[in-house]
Amino acid sequence: MKKKLKIVFLLIALSLNGIIAFQVYWSINAYHVNKNKFDADIDIAMQKAMDDCKKDYFDSIRVVLVRRLSDTAVKIKIDTLHEADTINVLLKFHFSDRYTGKIDPPFNITIPQLNVYRAKINHPATLPELLTETSFYVPNLMQQFTMVLGMHDIHAYPKQFAVFQAYNNTHIIVPEDTMLKFDRGMDNSIYGFPKNFRQADSLKLSNYLKKELEKIHINSLFSLNFSTKTTTPNKLNAHYSETGEYSYKYHGFKVFNIIGPEFFARAVFMNPQHAVLKSMAITLLLSVLLVILTIYCFFYIIKTFREQRKLAELKDDFINNMTHELKTPIAVISVAIEGLEKFNALNDPEKTQRYLQTSRNELNRLNDLVTKVLNVAAYENKEIDLVKEPITIDEIINEVIASEKVKSDKKVSFTYTNKDNIKTINADKLHFRNVLVNLVDNAVKYAKEPVDVVITCYLSGNQVCFSVKDSGPGIPAAHLGQIFDKFYRVPTGNLHNVKGTGLGLSYVKYIVEAHGGNVTAKSEINTGSEFIVCLPLNNG
Repeated sequence: MKKKLKIVFLLIALSLNGIIAFQVYWSINAYHVNKNKFDADIDIAMQKAMDDCKKDYFDSIRVVLVRRLSDTAVKIKIDTLHEADTINVLLKFHFSDRYTGKIDPPFNITIPQLNVYRAKINHPATLPELLTETSFYVPNLMQQFTMVLGMHDIHAYPKQFAVFQAYNNTHIIVPEDTMLKFDRGMDNSIYGFPKNFRQADSLKLSNYLKKELEKIHINSLFSLNFSTKTTTPNKLNAHYSETGEYSYKYHGFKVFNIIGPEFFARAVFMNPQHAVLKSMAITLLLSVLLVILTIYCFFYIIKTFREQRKLAELKDDFINNMTHELKTPIAVISVAIEGLEKFNALNDPEKTQRYLQTSRNELNRLNDLVTKVLNVAAYENKEIDLVKEPITIDEIINEVIASEKVKSDKKVSFTYTNKDNIKTINADKLHFRNVLVNLVDNAVKYAKEPVDVVITCYLSGNQVCFSVKDSGPGIPAAHLGQIFDKFYRVPTGNLHNVKGTGLGLSYVKYIVEAHGGNVTAKSEINTGSEFIVCLPLNNG
């Protein structure tokens, strides 16, 4: 049996280690899969954020260009060529400072093409709006607009242009850590842009990226890195993530993209593992719960095996003890009958009476033993029905004491005290008497002569308590928690000086709890033991 249990424990341990190892391996692989998805998601989010910035940049150009083309000083002339589907757009600029410019050569476009660009505007478009929209799809036209308007602004503000040109020449090549210090332009011109526009534009890119990350439920801190040249990306690992490096030419709000260097932007995430673990929190939690549940199940199986093994050992001890208990009265009765038959005891009335009394005592002992076993079998199957009635406490305790004095062959001294003068209690008389008999019998049986048994009755709150205290050898503290288990007997090595079945205290506990009460034990080695039974005062 022990060998089989060791094999079972070994298999359970191997299975448990295998399950834990598999869960750890699966969790690590799941993390890497989610990490790769995280890297792909942040890269897509970066691209979308830059597209949003690009749209804002083009919108700012539209605002400036439409405003400048709508100026009353700008004259727009449209000539129709000989071909029916082609128009010639001739733009002439007449400014208040007498600067005059024009788009030369004239811009030719077919009417169907112009209608396509007109359809891209969500409202009825003016001619400046139509030309502005067209310039985004025809780079030559945008270049002509920039050149003519730029030349005017340079001619109109020569001093301002000189300052701007000097600043641009001295700052066009700067260390990367100062690249965001481009913060000047030409006011009231196509080159005009807000102060600190690069920092503001970088903040705009950061905000757009945050919004895109929120859409895919990523909440992780990041920083934006800008460079004037492409750089080699860092090697990705479990504690670091970065997006691809993208060209970022859309600095500014009003400036046309003809000045300053091209920047390369990258978003860096220093602690992506938090976001990755958060995204797989439910999966990891279920995995941990599965491991915990598996561990609990295995330990429960081991515990059950140990309890079954212990129960099997207790049953073996019970059978051995029961065999001795049954053999003793049977042997005594057999000897008495043999004496009556073979040794002419029938002719001796005094000897006959003594043999018959001995046989009667042994039969009573045998009957008590069988009754105990039947009671245990009955309450184990939940077949006991308690018949509660008022019981006179002093009367029933005195009966138990008198009975024990008669059947005991030891010198016993009983002391009974009813401290609170309690008269009656509602309980099942038969089973309650058996409880007291078991406790008193154990007190006498396990103590050495002379035996002193103290029985005390007292009130404790709304309970009536009965204390049975003996002067026996006591019970080791390690066994106090098990003495109420069925079949359990305190180990005494190979000595079996006191016979028993290990059922008495188990029966006591069951009956007391069936009455709504409780039973406890106190003991010290070589001092004695005390058993306390408490029942509700109004146990109706």
